[in-house]
Amino acid sequence: MKKILFLTISLVLSAVVYGQGAFDALRFSQYRYEGSARSMAMGNAFTSLGGDSYSISINPASSAIYKYSEFTFTPSLFNSSSESLYLDNRESEKWTRAGVSNAGFVVPFNISLSPYGLKAITFGVAINKLNNYTNRSYSFGVNQESSWLGSLAEGLTGINNINLDITDDWNPFYDYPGASWREILAWNSNLLDPLSDNEYIGATENLDGDLIYLAGDLNQEYFREQSGSLSEVVFNMGANISDRFFFGANLGLQSIEFNDYQKYSETAINPNLFDSYFSDFSHTYRQTSSGVGINLKAGFIAIPFDGLRVGASISTPTWMYIKDTWDEIINARYSDGYSSEILSPVGEYNYRINTPFRWNIGGSYVFGKIGLVSIDYEGANYSSIIMMTEDGNEREFNNENAYIKDAYQSAYTLRAGAEIRPVPGIALRAGYTKYGNPEKNIGYESQFISGGAGFSGKSGMFLDIAFQKRLADTEYYSFYQDYTNHPAPIGSHDLTGWKLLMTIGLRF
Repeated sequence: MKKILFLTISLVLSAVVYGQGAFDALRFSQYRYEGSARSMAMGNAFTSLGGDSYSISINPASSAIYKYSEFTFTPSLFNSSSESLYLDNRESEKWTRAGVSNAGFVVPFNISLSPYGLKAITFGVAINKLNNYTNRSYSFGVNQESSWLGSLAEGLTGINNINLDITDDWNPFYDYPGASWREILAWNSNLLDPLSDNEYIGATENLDGDLIYLAGDLNQEYFREQSGSLSEVVFNMGANISDRFFFGANLGLQSIEFNDYQKYSETAINPNLFDSYFSDFSHTYRQTSSGVGINLKAGFIAIPFDGLRVGASISTPTWMYIKDTWDEIINARYSDGYSSEILSPVGEYNYRINTPFRWNIGGSYVFGKIGLVSIDYEGANYSSIIMMTEDGNEREFNNENAYIKDAYQSAYTLRAGAEIRPVPGIALRAGYTKYGNPEKNIGYESQFISGGAGFSGKSGMFLDIAFQKRLADTEYYSFYQDYTNHPAPIGSHDLTGWKLLMTIGLRF
């Protein structure tokens, strides 16, 4: 499905489409599991397998499988790649960053030597990365038909320009909610001119009678860099009953850090064609979101007969507290030597998100010491996301919550993995993950393939390595809205990337 985004738009409070706040709520509710090297190599299909400190975030019963204490540490490399097609011009961007995907410690305490009843209780603590927001893209093209400023000018129709002026006694960013911050910045940078008190023309446009037209060809350029992650600290307790039934529960503390930098510019190829003396402008948008959340999760793993394992888990919503800060800047230059730089205030807003309930089911079969196969199915209903103020008032987000209910849906994740042990101490692994589309009419499914190997010795030390490849997804975008007789170009990003994980572990 096509996913068309209107980029370089402002935040919830900027009087633009309320879907922007809903997009943030969706972003912070989605998981794109990283893992330990073993779990990622097998597609994180560990709901019924357990025995892995990262999989505690998927099924808390994973800890109860342990018969030994274990410490793991998983450094990682993450790469995102984007190839953009905009106005018949192709550009590409790649970005590789280092991080830590997992660190965990699990210790079991034996309760009874009897083959029946409660045999052991386990305690675990893990720090697991649940999503990585690293992404970088670049677009460039020559537009002969429309402009960002033309779209802004038409969008302001009906707003009296006296409400847009920045003065000592009037701050339109806060005093007048009828215009977006970028529109206020463009007006005060002289990038918009009045045709009347409430009609406008962009500096990239000329007027011939009643006809408004693009004055000349424009170089349009866009750069976006996103970074940050969603991580979880898990405090876990598990129980082993008769070596046949394993139960676990988590207290999860999540943290979010998301940074978004966007810069869009238009440059006149021939400034002499522009009656406004327009030369070029750039608009910069910066956003930082940070927050914390808490959830509870419970799960079980059962072995009905030797070899077969089944498991399931359910998680409460994560109750998240988010703080957004953002600002915008417009720089403008004209061929007569005039230039301007107008900065917005720093916006700040605190709010809450309740993410969806999440559940997992899985089954696996272990072929003795030779190998195993496993498959998982995970679901979450993203239309149940709720946005609210700090004190729990949902009415302040009526538009955003209505959009969420109307535009989002249940999405399902399929995970599958396999492991073989050709010789003692060596394991070979492969996996596949498919994330369903949480949006009804836009968006896309994402697919990943993975593989890896594990090496262990008699000393208790082990080393796992894994590589995951994201299969290409295509995202469609536009930098501004269509306006009268001027369609906005639609570009595309082909998104790919890879992850490389290495887990160093000790069993004792």
